[in-house]
Amino acid sequence: MAASSGRFRDALRHRDLRLLIGAFGVDQVGSWSYLVVISVYLFDRTHSTQWLAALGICRWGPGLLLASYGGVIADRYQRVTILIVSALASAAVMAAMAVVVATNASPGLILVLAAASAVALAPYQPAAGALTPEVVGEKDLAAANSLFSALENLVVVLGPGIGGLLLLTGRPVIGVAINAASFVVAAAVISRLRVRSRGGADSEDSAVQQWKAGLSALAAQPVAVAVVLFCALDSAVYGASTVLYVPLSVRLGTGPNGYSYLLAGAALGGVLGVGLANRLSGGSRLAPVIMGSICLQALPFGVTVAVNSPALAAVLQVASGVGMVIVDVLALTSLQRDLPRQTLGRVLGIFDTVLLAGILLASVATGILLAHTDVNVALIAVGAGIPALGLVGLPALLRADRTSAAVAQRLRPRVALLARLDLLEGADRRTLERLAAAAQEIVMPAGEIVIREGDEADALWILARGELSVSATGDGPVPRQLAVVTAPGYVGELGLLHGIPRTATVRTSQESVLLRIGGQDFLDAAEAGRASPSLLAVAGIRMARTPGRGARPQPVSADTAPPGPHPHHPEG
Repeated sequence: MAASSGRFRDALRHRDLRLLIGAFGVDQVGSWSYLVVISVYLFDRTHSTQWLAALGICRWGPGLLLASYGGVIADRYQRVTILIVSALASAAVMAAMAVVVATNASPGLILVLAAASAVALAPYQPAAGALTPEVVGEKDLAAANSLFSALENLVVVLGPGIGGLLLLTGRPVIGVAINAASFVVAAAVISRLRVRSRGGADSEDSAVQQWKAGLSALAAQPVAVAVVLFCALDSAVYGASTVLYVPLSVRLGTGPNGYSYLLAGAALGGVLGVGLANRLSGGSRLAPVIMGSICLQALPFGVTVAVNSPALAAVLQVASGVGMVIVDVLALTSLQRDLPRQTLGRVLGIFDTVLLAGILLASVATGILLAHTDVNVALIAVGAGIPALGLVGLPALLRADRTSAAVAQRLRPRVALLARLDLLEGADRRTLERLAAAAQEIVMPAGEIVIREGDEADALWILARGELSVSATGDGPVPRQLAVVTAPGYVGELGLLHGIPRTATVRTSQESVLLRIGGQDFLDAAEAGRASPSLLAVAGIRMARTPGRGARPQPVSADTAPPGPHPHHPEG
């Protein structure tokens, strides 16, 4: 547990993550308390559960239809701007809702505005999910997602309680107005973010073309596809629970209102499970973890058939909540790690569509089942049916695991080479594996130019075998010969890190084997590791010792620069 706490502290050191979490917390508390208030208000006005069902459709339906397009928007425009605009648009819709409630206008307007709110929020989750890796980097990504999940589950308990207190005022408009204000506060907090992130969607392409690009990016990652499908099962359990909790509570003798204890149990499990989810996210084999978590989430429903104690039923829901949060964190972290940043928003939009489809289909199916059988049959259907579906899909997940393991095995020599370079000190194994996969192996004869001084910096070159000579003219008339680079070594990082043309010419002194890593792939890795002090210090020394470059600003301070050059990294 101490290790998980340390990971959470590391993640929270990122200022922008703290701001994102703060905005998320304010927004979620307002939204959950509003949901309680508006549901009770609508029922009091109509005395009809059908209107409540219609409210649910208006809340979830637009998200199902527009989540994928929301992902396109998240990749087309500046993501921080998207979050602000989405929050302010939601605030405007909630302000209109407050007017409707205050004037006791037609209940139909509530449904229209609920749908409008869902439309306004469609790009929010894909944009936030795509922004998170830019904020915390690879190393702290799982911890960041775990923190969001913990807060989300905590709000499930606190939000409805606040909504209940607001109902005691006898003025439901207050709860709606507070929700509108929460969106304004969230937008103000988000506006303070320093990070800037934009996807690779071309505004000249149609939305359909951009969506297909996201779908292709997802389809190219078999592990990601399998994880998304299993997360649909996870969402199906949640969707079924939203329908099951009330009749289950009645069967347990706590009446319709007792569903809140079951909901609180699941939410508590989500809070308790984040540490475990964070630790499990570092594993290389996802299949047993995800399948086990699906079973942990679903089986308590089947076991509840033999339970008559409300307290024990709530404890079983705690276990279910633990399983749910593990699947959620692993799935989201896997997508954020493995998918290209340029298409991540679109992939997360597709992900949201799949999750919402799982929720809606399961809730409808459970409702139909309850109309023809009793609650025990529905509990067994969830407790046994969901794991059975998981077993059907398990071979695909195992194949994806084996494929991933085979790729990791093939890349192991390259990963070992990259791990020896102080340039990448602090990068975790997944980052090294991604760089190794992106690297192109090139064999060059003696005398071949690898880098030409003055050219645009487009790649990092890793010397696996051989020797490189380095010369630089700088501001002088005659090229100056710099120290040779021997394996394992690297050249080309200066131009990439500083955004400047090549500062030296590099040639092979003998036949050499090099790995070429694209500039953006390297910069993404540097960003993920937040540029180790060693990387910055060595880059600073090289820049200072390149002729004619010494006066340039250095990205190092006196306390990070080592006293002398690293033996494997001469200038150039």
